[in-house]
Amino acid sequence: MTATPPEHVLPSSATTPRRHSALSGALVASLALLGGCVAFERSPVAERSCDPELPGEWNLRTDGAAKRIRIDASCHTEDWPGLREQPVALDLTGFKLGRDRYIVLTPADAERAIDTEQKQLAKTTPSGAVFLVLYRIEGDQAYAWLPDSQRALTAIAAGSLRGRKLEERFALVEGTAQQLRDTLEQRAGLLYDTDKTAVVLQRATAKDTR
Repeated sequence: MTATPPEHVLPSSATTPRRHSALSGALVASLALLGGCVAFERSPVAERSCDPELPGEWNLRTDGAAKRIRIDASCHTEDWPGLREQPVALDLTGFKLGRDRYIVLTPADAERAIDTEQKQLAKTTPSGAVFLVLYRIEGDQAYAWLPDSQRALTAIAAGSLRGRKLEERFALVEGTAQQLRDTLEQRAGLLYDTDKTAVVLQRATAKDTR
């Protein structure tokens, strides 16, 4: 049975800097450096694929302004809104585990998504590490979440999640690809708080796209 997604509230102007940062990265998903990050030691899958439900045109609203995101048949977009209002090219490919879908971002992808020239993610994460954006598609809406770094660090400290702290509020989840998939299937709640406000995208209608 498909659960009804929680009520999602679009970010207010008071929270625009952090929400807009989160918005820019992956579908999701930018990785908000000031808010903490969660990296995975490696990709949980050998090859990323394009989610057939993702291509098309989506409307994203932030701080009262509408953004149009066009995703092609290979899950590539040329106009993801970067933090400096410049379009960012991203491959929004990943994998699916049940109702949960994930976009896989390399550190270079994530740095481009948040429009940073400091290369902080590449410097902090070990070679081969990736970032994962969780999203779900319910009807004509897509809901996306980033992992909660404090949630992950608490689970690591308690021994319920395999990993380590890289920097203050920066967690690395460790394991083989299969172990990481098992973690996402069985204990995703240790990483993602889907009760929190999600980034929401609305699929554009024929009227919108004319």
